Amino acid sequence: MRMVRWALLGLLLSSSPGVTAEYPWEEQPASRWTRDFSNSARDNRVPLPTTQLEQERIGEKITVHDLFDRWVLNESVHVGRGKHVTEVTKDCKGQIELDFALTAAQWQNRARQKRYYRSVDRLVIKVGRQLLADFGKQLSGREKTAFMRALHTLAWQESLWQHYIRYKNWFFVVLSGGSYNALDDWGITQVARSHPHPDELLNQRFFASKGYCSIGSTLYYGFMEYYLIYMDARSLPCNDSAMDKLIGAYNQYASGFSSCHDEFSEDETYRTYQIGAMTGFGNHYKTRTWLRKMK
Repeated sequence: MRMVRWALLGLLLSSSPGVTAEYPWEEQPASRWTRDFSNSARDNRVPLPTTQLEQERIGEKITVHDLFDRWVLNESVHVGRGKHVTEVTKDCKGQIELDFALTAAQWQNRARQKRYYRSVDRLVIKVGRQLLADFGKQLSGREKTAFMRALHTLAWQESLWQHYIRYKNWFFVVLSGGSYNALDDWGITQVARSHPHPDELLNQRFFASKGYCSIGSTLYYGFMEYYLIYMDARSLPCNDSAMDKLIGAYNQYASGFSSCHDEFSEDETYRTYQIGAMTGFGNHYKTRTWLRKMK
């Protein structure tokens, strides 16, 4: 369904030209992304399930390094929204935004699905504007317009704008499932929790704050990471045009290899992934694929 994010595979950052080994987004305070961006009703009044999830026969459960369970959901539960998820019902109690956590039946209702996409569109705009304001409104004019469009594209490329799945009174957050990162990539912007080794943790403040419990928080954090990468990519000589800069930043966001739009790994498999990811990002940016879902 969604583009699997292989961020930071093999710690390639440390040896790639034009890229620093620091992750400035990891130094930002949690107060940036833990604000309420969506104004959605939360799940406080939704009663906790009284039966065991295993009894529901919704799919296959896999324990990931004794830290969390990853479910491979049956098609009847995820209905095309991403089959790899983790159950967060108790973990995220009171933080889940019900406007964005739809059941299979709700998702299959065309009018409800259209409202969902329109709500995500508005949320992306709101979060993006807040992000730019938080960092001093350094982008303006055509560059700002292009960057805001790139934020829509990033979320679409990473997850097709999916974050939650609801089954009865259980709630799930989408995961990458097939990522090279041992602890998967989480939510609508596919925030990486680790490097390929489970002890090499990433984005620890985000996960400690349970930012993944909120679609708005996950958007902000992913957008913040992309923004900070972009501010470096826009000044690199390898990126000439406006589109080069946006795609170069996505190359770094998605692969961890380089912030240049034309620098690829010598490993054939990894290079093929990079090219596919950047091509997908570019195509979605140009066609604005998501607009068809809102009509």
